[in-house]
Amino acid sequence: MTIIVFGLPGSGKSTFAEALAGKISATYISSDQVRLNFIQIDRYSGSAKYQVYEEMKALTIDALNKEENVVVDATFYREYLRDWFTLGLPGKIYFIEIFADESVIRSRITTKRRYSEADFDVYLKIKSSFEPMQKPHLTLNSGLLTLNEMLNYAEAHLLQQCYGSNSDKPVNRR
Repeated sequence: MTIIVFGLPGSGKSTFAEALAGKISATYISSDQVRLNFIQIDRYSGSAKYQVYEEMKALTIDALNKEENVVVDATFYREYLRDWFTLGLPGKIYFIEIFADESVIRSRITTKRRYSEADFDVYLKIKSSFEPMQKPHLTLNSGLLTLNEMLNYAEAHLLQQCYGSNSDKPVNRR
């Protein structure tokens, strides 16, 4: 199973994705961590972004081939990136979008984060070309929900998707 956690920089997706991977004992693949391995001046250029996504896909396939579940964390800000990334991946694929109000994001981005170098200008650039996902997916507002609430909603959503349980409907869809 592959779970793709996506959203704008500063939305809280990395904090959530890493915690989710720990909770479900999945391999965690972070675009921020992969990006730091590339020695380029502009790590957010189009070509660098494509290299990061290629490497993340290779790591995802490797983990899936080892029969591991995977949580992938990146902006996935364009529909073609989401389609290309999932093309040929074995097993079930689920998307979880993390978002927050811009005031929350602005506050988060001004604080030094462990792996991300994205500043508010990067946020604005990605926001201006972000394409909303058209397929059904879970959305979670990290500005309103605690991390534990988000994890509980995600777990209920995944159980429903995997096993068709009607006892716990997906919540917080945008």
